[in-house]
Amino acid sequence: MKACAVIAEFNPFHNGHQFLLKKARTVTNADLMIIIMSGNFVQRGEPALINKWERARIAIDCGADLVVEIPTEYAIESAKEFAHAGIDIAHKLGAEFLAFGSENPNLDFENESKILDRQFSLENKKYNQNFAAQLFADTSIASSNDILGINYAYWNSKLDSKMQLVPIQREQSEHLDTKIEGNIASASAIRGALLKQKDNYQEAIPTRTLEVLTHSKLVSWEDFWTMLNYRLRSSTADELGQIRGIKEGFENRILDVVGDSSSFAELMEKLKTKRYTYTNIQRNLVNIFLNIKPINFSISKTRLLAANSLGRDFIRENELKSVIMTKVTKEDFESDYAITKRADDLYRLISPYQWGNSPIIK
Repeated sequence: MKACAVIAEFNPFHNGHQFLLKKARTVTNADLMIIIMSGNFVQRGEPALINKWERARIAIDCGADLVVEIPTEYAIESAKEFAHAGIDIAHKLGAEFLAFGSENPNLDFENESKILDRQFSLENKKYNQNFAAQLFADTSIASSNDILGINYAYWNSKLDSKMQLVPIQREQSEHLDTKIEGNIASASAIRGALLKQKDNYQEAIPTRTLEVLTHSKLVSWEDFWTMLNYRLRSSTADELGQIRGIKEGFENRILDVVGDSSSFAELMEKLKTKRYTYTNIQRNLVNIFLNIKPINFSISKTRLLAANSLGRDFIRENELKSVIMTKVTKEDFESDYAITKRADDLYRLISPYQWGNSPIIK
């Protein structure tokens, strides 16, 4: 079977995502749509609005055939490592195509990726979303999706993958649009409406997503404030300095302001500077929260979250059981899946769920 992969968060799954899956299947004539998805914490350094199992089940109900998970330590990383993980998994699964939303689908992503090749070779360069924007400051490239697409092209080449990149024109809204107008809106706008208890998002999501959102606890950083507050207050500067991403004295800045912060939002406001974006700060905080130390990139397995009969056939025909964890063993929990399990255990304290022993099979 010919497979097309999509690297996604689906936080939450909306009409734009459904359009992307349908369009990608049509353009590539793929037999199978594989979703490589973030788990309970996502790339902006936030907890997912609803848990990964609900999001995976919605994806299967709305056009996907197979949903696997990006390990948490890479799902919450910068564009560079997030793309690295997604491309690595897609390559291991044997996808022939990689589709992604783009504001400028005619962009020569492979050629633009050469700038990353030069910049990544510089020592002591911190590659974060702010740095990504600086790389393309003198060009017309400003969209997060296009910058992510360039990272996909970079790793597709570096990993000697033969996947064909398939950029799909985004419809009606851009990635970070905050307004909801029409039946397609950004995930950011939809999350904002949901957390503010507005109902203007309903036309922008499939019925299946609406059903799940209506009956789910919606999770935000504020739900974890007590746990994060304790974690910060009970840590020393030396301990925080050992966490991935914490450098240049940022650990001291955190300890200086956390005592006067009564909420996550207040802490963020006190930590914000011209040098640190909100996204960068959130990634640092989630690294602290999950106690993630600097690690070398290594993905040997990905976890199966959901599949239909076509997805299960694809796993069997391509003998992917050594790559896809259909069941997580004790050894997996102690190695490949240790950080993700920690993240899931903490997420479930806020939003309990019963899934986890076996994948969702439709």
